[in-house]
Amino acid sequence: MPAMTRTHFGVGVVVRSADGLVLVGRRVAEPGAPLALPGGKPEAGETVEECAVRELAEETALVLDPGRVRTFACVLVPAGEIAWVVAGVEGTLPVRAADADLRENEPDKFGSFAWIDPAQPRGDLFAATAALLDRL
Repeated sequence: MPAMTRTHFGVGVVVRSADGLVLVGRRVAEPGAPLALPGGKPEAGETVEECAVRELAEETALVLDPGRVRTFACVLVPAGEIAWVVAGVEGTLPVRAADADLRENEPDKFGSFAWIDPAQPRGDLFAATAALLDRL
């Protein structure tokens, strides 16, 4: 029998700008500080979409219209004894990336934000981020 795992659940937010770029930031607490999508864990009674909108606002001060986000994929990301099931939620801002009013609200956890072209592969992406961007 394979070794037992502990599986956690989280949400990754694919935020597109009006010019088609996707927001990522450095996960400071992770080894190597990979680029990752904004996101986090749902609170009790919260939907995946509500979690995505809340986490994005908490981490970046960007606000998505809750009625205009959609869950597009779930991915399983094994990480040794701990695994993650991550739901991808997508939403679009009505402004170009350069005009987004972006803030680093949690610099001890997540920052150094960048807008990337999701069609251009990158080697420094968090595993869940890479898996979700592959499913766009």
